[in-house]
Parts: sequence; structure tokens; C-alpha cells
Amino acid sequence: MKRDVRAESLLVLTTLIWGGTFAVIKSALADISPMLMIGLRFTLAAALSWPLLMRGSPKNIFTPVAWLWGAAIGFAMLVGYAGQTIGLKYTSVARSGFITYSFALFVPFLQFFLLGKRPDWGNLLGLVVVFLGLSYITDAISGGFINGGINKGDLYSFLGALGYAFYIVLLDRASKVSHPAALTVIQMLFCGVFALGLVPLVEEPVLLPTWRLAGAMFYLVIFGSVLALALMNWFQRRLTPLRAVLIYALEPVFAALIGWLAFNSGMSSREMIGAALILGGIVVSDLWVLLTGAWKRRREGYKI
Repeated sequence: MKRDVRAESLLVLTTLIWGGTFAVIKSALADISPMLMIGLRFTLAAALSWPLLMRGSPKNIFTPVAWLWGAAIGFAMLVGYAGQTIGLKYTSVARSGFITYSFALFVPFLQFFLLGKRPDWGNLLGLVVVFLGLSYITDAISGGFINGGINKGDLYSFLGALGYAFYIVLLDRASKVSHPAALTVIQMLFCGVFALGLVPLVEEPVLLPTWRLAGAMFYLVIFGSVLALALMNWFQRRLTPLRAVLIYALEPVFAALIGWLAFNSGMSSREMIGAALILGGIVVSDLWVLLTGAWKRRREGYKI
């Protein structure tokens, strides 16, 4: 029991850290351009994570297969973080957090198109609920691109959600043929290198050496990347999938709360309804899969 409580508490801390990254990124964008921020964040995180993750790992884990998968995962990671980071220039922290979190529901459908794994009925129901929530939080039906409806930041955030979904699917396949420590380092390294390579092509680089930026990069690299990743890798395996799902649903809630405290940017009643629907749709989808899977195992005589 003590071990479970400790694992749950540290994963809640992880979601709090991730939720805080939304406000930190939005604040830092006054001093640095988005792609340059991503490039510096993940090249530094890869350099710091390398000695930590290699400690106790087998030798020769950096195989050609690991490098190929790591490059593909790093590119998907870049799409996710680029959509989130650029989106935060144009939309609120709360909207970005909840729209980005919708990636969890796209994963089963990407698995169907890429791997042939058919989604459950609960996934389809959850998808309907999540898109209803997205329409509420962006006021897509009545507002459109005017009157406070969909803005450019919402669209970038949605692109980021798709990038994260591809990242999850690719990582699931890659982890079966490559060592997770090697994949972690390689994906962050490629994400950072890809981002730095794109800087002169997609943006006018901005880098103002302020204490605000230094504090933001320290948080994003040390807490938002290295520490959060270490906590997730070490403690998620001690929990059931159901507990992990419910804990990770706190991330956009923390993002909205921290955004409100940092920028005094609350959510309208319509946005709160949309946020609740997005969370509800994802939890319904995951609960359906977990509970029906448990029911099938019980019927077949296995322990749950």
C-alpha cells in the first residue's frame, strides 16, 4: 500500500510539472522564438539524461535499429511540441492544455490505420464526446474564427495533439525492439537537432538573455524533461493502467489552474464545459477498454 501511494503521489507530481510547462512556455515566448526554444530544450535534456539513463543499462544498446526508431520518434515528438509551443503564442494556457490532451483519444485510431488494431466501441464513443468538447472549448459551431471562436493557436495545439498521438504509437512499436534508455536519449537528441535545423527555415530567431528565460529553460529542461521523464519511467510501472489514466487526466487541469494563477486568464463557462467533455471522453474511452478487458480475462478464468 505504501509503495502504491508513493508511486501515485510522484505521478501526480509529474502531471503537476507537465501542467506547469504550459504557463512557463507561454511566458518564455516573450524572450525566445518557439523552434529555437524546442531545440535548446531537448538538446540540453538529451545531454543531461545520457549519463543518468545509461547508469545500470546494458552495453551496446545504441543499435542501428534504435537510431532509426529514435529518429522517427524524435520527429513525431517535434511535431507535438512545435504545435503546443507555437500554439501558446496565440491561445490561452487552459485551451492549449485541454486541446493538447485530446491526443490520448487519437492513439487507438492511429493504431488501426498504421497497425490494423481495431478500436473498441468505447473509443468511438469517447471520440464523439471529445470532439463535442473541442467544439465547445473553441466555440467552433457558433464562433468560427471570429467572436472568440477557433483561433490560430487552437489549430496549432490540435496539430500538436496529433503529433503526440503518432509519438505514442511509434514509441509502443519501437520499445519492443530497442532498449528504452537508448530510445529516450535518441528521441530527445533528434527532436532538438531537427528543431535547431528548422530555425532558419521557419522563423526569425529571437533570443533575449533575460533571467525570465533562464528560469524558464531551467524548469523545462530539468523539471519538465529530465525529472518528469525519470519519474514516469520509474513509477508508472507500479500502478495499474486505470490508476495511471486517471492521474494523467490531471495534467490539463493543472495547466488551466496554473495559467489562471500566472496570467489571471480564467475560463468561460463554455470553455469549462468543453474541458469537462474532453476529459470525460478520454476517461470513458480508457475505462471502456480497461473494464471490458478485465471482464474478458475474468470470463476466461484469469486473475484481474
